[in-house]
Amino acid sequence: MAFVVPPWEKDAEVIKFVSVPVANNGAAASKAKAKKLKKKKPKVKKSELEKSTQPKNAIYRLGQGPLAPPPDSSDSEADEEMRAMHKVRSGRIEKQKPPAKAAKDQKKQLTLKPALVQAAVESMETTPTPATSAPSSLAYKLQSELLGGRFRYINEQLYTMNSRKAEELFRKEADAFEAYHAGYRQQVDKWPSNPLTRIIKTIKRLPKTAIIGDFGCGEGKLAQSVPNKVYSMDLVATRPDIVACNMTKTPLQPQSLDVAVYCLSLMGTNLSDYLLEANRVLKLHGNVYIAEIQSRFEDVREFVRCLNACGFDLIKKDVAVNYFYFFHFRKMRHVGKDTKLKPFSLKPCLYRKR
Repeated sequence: MAFVVPPWEKDAEVIKFVSVPVANNGAAASKAKAKKLKKKKPKVKKSELEKSTQPKNAIYRLGQGPLAPPPDSSDSEADEEMRAMHKVRSGRIEKQKPPAKAAKDQKKQLTLKPALVQAAVESMETTPTPATSAPSSLAYKLQSELLGGRFRYINEQLYTMNSRKAEELFRKEADAFEAYHAGYRQQVDKWPSNPLTRIIKTIKRLPKTAIIGDFGCGEGKLAQSVPNKVYSMDLVATRPDIVACNMTKTPLQPQSLDVAVYCLSLMGTNLSDYLLEANRVLKLHGNVYIAEIQSRFEDVREFVRCLNACGFDLIKKDVAVNYFYFFHFRKMRHVGKDTKLKPFSLKPCLYRKR
């Protein structure tokens, strides 16, 4: 069967379609054109740019506006003014130096008369030189070293003997006690704090009627620092109000004290005798305050057990403080001095030999 195209009718209308461009393809084409139109500018070096901006054989002349410098001022003066303004803005203001003439006048005013000079020389001759009076002199150093050496020797003896032998040591050598405490004062100056200061504060919080016993008082500073009645006791009396005695046999009456203090005085090998004497002279429920060097304790719990055997119960302890330990005990029962107890002592505090 043949395909036959029908003939166009005479009255038929012809419709022409206009082509419309696609949106995506057009945008991409416009971007591509824009990219093609942009051209990179050639890079210019900084030095070439400065050269190009500076005109050759340029001649500068001062302006005539209201901010122009006066015609008499030079370029150096203008530069100095600009530097001064910059210092003020940046917060740096320097004092103006006096002119040379003023400095010469001041030097002239400082000249002294010959009589004054002679008087100053004579006063310098009469005053002692610092080499002889200063503590850093050679004689002072030798004296302090000898004093420290003797203190270390006596200190080692006191820690490694009982109280009876220590009493004999000071009886034979009259100046040994003073030498020991002179060296002790040197050691106190090196400590971070003085434990006696803390004990004094504790005693001041107690009633003023409380009677205190200072066992191993040394120079008796506690009695001078509190308003309470204080019995100061040590092996040697350095003042009339200090009782010279052995701390295991004091002249105090039984149950006559409210407080017993041992500040760095638990020296020797018979500490149980010291604390049994404290039990004898303390009232029931009386307090015991102890301060000792940290390095002397091997076992704090063993120390507390030994005091418990002497009739004292632990109320409070402070072992967190560097260099010193502080204890607060209370007498809870009477223990006779004839009671047989296990002897105990603390480690000796031996100083390094130089």
